[in-house]
Amino acid sequence: MMIPPTPSYENERLNELKSLQLIGLDEQDEFDMITSMAATICGTKISLISLITEDKQWFLSRQGLEVKETPREISLCAHAILTPEEPFLIENAREDERFYDNPLVVDAPNLVFYAGFPLITKNGYPIGTLCAIDDNPKSLSKVQIKKLKNLSSLCVKLFEYRKNLLEREELLHQIDTKNHLLEETQRVNKIGVWEYDLTSGKIVWSDIVYQIHELPYETAITVENGIQFYHRDYVEEIEKAVANCIQHDIPYQLECILITTKGNQRWVKATGRKVGEKLIGSFQDITELKNNELKFKAIFNSTFTFIGFLNLDGILLEANDTAITMAGITHEDVIGKYFWDCYWWQISENTKEELKANFFEAVKGKVIEYEVVVWVKDKTPITILFTLKPIFDENGEVVFVIPEGRPIQEIVDNNRRYKSVLDGTNAGTWEWNIESGAVVFNERWAAIAGYTLEELAPISIDTWHKLVHPQDLINSKKRLSDCFQHKIDFYEFEARVQHKNGDWIWVLDRGKVFEWTNEGAPLLMYGTRQDITIKKQNELALKVSEEAFRGNFESAGIGMALVGLNGNWLKVNRELCNILGYSEDELLKRTFQDITHPDDLQKDLIYLNELIEGKRDHYQMEKRYFHKEGHIVYIILAVSMVKDTEGTILHFISQIIDISKRKKQEFEIAYQQDLLNTFYKLSPIGIALMDYETGNFIDVNEKLLEPSGYTKIQFLLLNNQDITPPEYQVVDAKAKTELDSKGSYQLYEKELIRKDGTRYPVALQGVCVNDVHGNKRIWSIIRDISTEKEAERKLKEALSNFQAVLDASTQVSIIATDTLGQITFFNSGAEKLLGYSAEEMINLQTPLIIHKEEEVKKESKRLSLNYKKQINGFEVFVHEVNLGMPITKEWTYIDKDKNEIPVLLSVNAITTDHEIVGYLGIATDITIIKKVDEIQSLLNITEEQNNRLKNFAQIVSHNLRSHSGGISGIIELLRLELPHLDNYEQFDLLKQGAKSLVQTVDDLADIVKVNLTKHQLCPVNLYTLIEKNRNSLLLQLKQSDFQLINEVDENFEVQGVPVYVDSIVLNFITNAIKYRDYEKKAYLKIKTETTPQFKIISFEDNGVGIDLNRFGDKLFGMYKKFHNREDSRGIGLFITKNQIESMGGKIEVESEVNQGTTFKIFLKP
Repeated sequence: MMIPPTPSYENERLNELKSLQLIGLDEQDEFDMITSMAATICGTKISLISLITEDKQWFLSRQGLEVKETPREISLCAHAILTPEEPFLIENAREDERFYDNPLVVDAPNLVFYAGFPLITKNGYPIGTLCAIDDNPKSLSKVQIKKLKNLSSLCVKLFEYRKNLLEREELLHQIDTKNHLLEETQRVNKIGVWEYDLTSGKIVWSDIVYQIHELPYETAITVENGIQFYHRDYVEEIEKAVANCIQHDIPYQLECILITTKGNQRWVKATGRKVGEKLIGSFQDITELKNNELKFKAIFNSTFTFIGFLNLDGILLEANDTAITMAGITHEDVIGKYFWDCYWWQISENTKEELKANFFEAVKGKVIEYEVVVWVKDKTPITILFTLKPIFDENGEVVFVIPEGRPIQEIVDNNRRYKSVLDGTNAGTWEWNIESGAVVFNERWAAIAGYTLEELAPISIDTWHKLVHPQDLINSKKRLSDCFQHKIDFYEFEARVQHKNGDWIWVLDRGKVFEWTNEGAPLLMYGTRQDITIKKQNELALKVSEEAFRGNFESAGIGMALVGLNGNWLKVNRELCNILGYSEDELLKRTFQDITHPDDLQKDLIYLNELIEGKRDHYQMEKRYFHKEGHIVYIILAVSMVKDTEGTILHFISQIIDISKRKKQEFEIAYQQDLLNTFYKLSPIGIALMDYETGNFIDVNEKLLEPSGYTKIQFLLLNNQDITPPEYQVVDAKAKTELDSKGSYQLYEKELIRKDGTRYPVALQGVCVNDVHGNKRIWSIIRDISTEKEAERKLKEALSNFQAVLDASTQVSIIATDTLGQITFFNSGAEKLLGYSAEEMINLQTPLIIHKEEEVKKESKRLSLNYKKQINGFEVFVHEVNLGMPITKEWTYIDKDKNEIPVLLSVNAITTDHEIVGYLGIATDITIIKKVDEIQSLLNITEEQNNRLKNFAQIVSHNLRSHSGGISGIIELLRLELPHLDNYEQFDLLKQGAKSLVQTVDDLADIVKVNLTKHQLCPVNLYTLIEKNRNSLLLQLKQSDFQLINEVDENFEVQGVPVYVDSIVLNFITNAIKYRDYEKKAYLKIKTETTPQFKIISFEDNGVGIDLNRFGDKLFGMYKKFHNREDSRGIGLFITKNQIESMGGKIEVESEVNQGTTFKIFLKP
């Protein structure tokens, strides 16, 4: 038994099968209908949809077979998928050496006939087959094969259709999830929506709007009491905005204060726009953001220290009012510039370079602190304690650098004045004697934590330690240790301190060791403490807000983007890049207009302009983008805008949902529905839908009506019993029993009654299904087989007649083989010639048994050399036939008694649908002709023998013509008496063989004449002879659009036999016409030249040429043909060469394939 090999693409094929989710699927009506139709078309008892997994073949649908699966190693379908481009056909598995011992052949289901049509997905992978199986030998017609190919294609489309439905369900689930995500986003961001019906006056609020107003749900709202919630400073503004929206369709977006039912004051962002006879809008609670913004600005600008923000390039993004006022400049003078190019640092180049170097150290994550002299107002130098502090994101990456400078000029000049200044500030101060542990705090230091100094007494360094958070105390001590070891110049640390009320507050402690012992140990340290609780809260709120937006933006399951006012992409998330196929960098170099489908762009721009003009606060639409790879992406686009505090639009927020799969599925569903409807209407087989209980017809297609004589309306008034003769009640009942037990009935034949009462035969097969209401219905495939029955009768009769003809052909040996060389036909002529009976040869032997071994080896050597590969055995006879070159050649047959018989053997291919299915060899005994050759070799001995040979040649030619003419006459007589024999390919091959035999005899006779006849040479005018042939061939030259160019001098003469020279010229002209290149303007140029030894005639054409590397050694051989052109006999050049040599001349040839050929004839002067 032959085990099916595993294809090289097995992993990809299995992944493709897995993606279709078919294995383990319950039986489906649509697939059962396909297997039912397949069995009907083939007339088989079993039909399957077989899917090949790693270790088995699993049947998605089966007709006539109980088992659901078999091992892969015995599966014929596993062989079929190895050649997916063609169906896998086995007419008789018992006689197939690959499968005769397969368990499926030996045992149930006793497989004999198999036809497997690979199921090839759109990605090109064969996942299984649609196959038909029977326990009797069968063959399929071209029509049946075409129908089954169409059914297999339909089956794959149903697979893809089901897969698309599953993907669509998954897509809808994803859309629901994403919609839920959007709703959650609105909830987290405290965004509520409202609607005002201008006709009825009814106002509807979402739950979040009620929550913002601290109003019980479902409380009735009117325009009047709704506006009353706004702070009096904003009532007029909101009334005016609502009026303009109603009267002039002007959308509004305001930030204002409203007073809740409980008296709480809240900042809200209120929007509204008119849609038809309604106003719709939203409320967003922005109280927390607003408060944080105001607090941050107040703290930022009220501090006495220089504070700013730098990006990672060193550009100043913001500076507080203290820094600007002290320098006597404006924000515009420095914001957006490199920090080291700003006013403060222009005191010297060294100062600028020092700052730049320290900044890039801070970018690496280091806190830089040093004293430096900078300019303040009027270029006054001042010493500041300057810090560059990196700010990190949640991943530990530096995102900003905060510069902070504190003037310390007075500390440097006068410590007392510095201390006085500190006492007058709001910062706490401290003085620490490190050696003794004594500390001095001012009142502000204690007040920051909610205490007085008296409450903290007795005061020591332990007082400090007790108030600090334990974790911060550890880090603080480490920072102090670094300071004491001179690793850093200043101590600066943010710590949590427990307030008197129990809360944890944030403080910023800064200090410096101002006195050291002689041993280098720290002695006295001075410092300050600032309450930075509000600052830390603002930082935390800002970080939480930024992280929330960033998290939603980056991890969103939909595409999101920030878009500039000109349409340029400012920021895009990963999902948008996945949807469009671009990288983030590629998108940021483009605008949305660049990739929008031109048919959608105008509508998109109109909506965008309305957004900019304030006519709407957002919009949503379906549109198309162009993917980077060129295909269209269908999306749902939702756009809103972001404004600054002045109401200026900063950018747009776009949310993009990819709906390409949904759109594709919608298109494919419509296509599949049309395809199924078309298949039903245009099906070449009758299809009927019947009620299971009554047998009444519910629907039928046009093909079923054609032979019945009924109209569709008339037919639907009938039931199955009305059109079925009584004698078929038994087979119908059997089919009904199969329906009850298996859900389908197998193929069987019966007759139906036409409207006029006559009958016609049909083959039918069906399956039972349930409709959407649960009613049992029967789908039946009903095929009119009248033509097949008549053809079957005629075929049996014709085959019988044809066999009689072949048996009567006793003068010619006719042997047919399959493609492997096994003899399949051996006629009585072969039996008579070789002494073997047909029973001894058919299906038992190959033609090698009747061939002379030495000749086969010689031909093998020649072919192997010419074609540069090893050619042995039976292939010696058919290799060139397979290349399209019918072969006629002399061979020596060995009969059963070991006698040698010379034959002339013609081998032709037997084809079906342009595919070689076997070979036919027709051989004629040329023993007599060989004797003629022997007599010819003795001509040189005596003139008397020459004359005898001439007479003998004439007699032989006459006798051969008589015999070959007799064979042709017998064949013609058979054709007249049995005209239907013309329909059989074997009979046509027999006629061709007889015709070839007659031609062969004529050619042999001509050759004998040339070689045995001696003529006197005389002058021949070549120019006149060429023109005579031109006139004779004038019609053929015009029909072929062929140019004959005569460049021979009118007086040029050669010494030769006139009839031979004429024959030579005619042969070269007709050959040039016959083998012209149809793609060129064809010509033949004849010219001459004279040398002392020869007169040379050249025949130059631009035809198809000859491959001299392959055929040069046999160019002038007898029956050698090098092109498959009509009327090619392979005898012309052989005769021409003999004629030239008989006149004492010679011939040479130059040729190049597809370029042309030049023949040169050398004759004596």
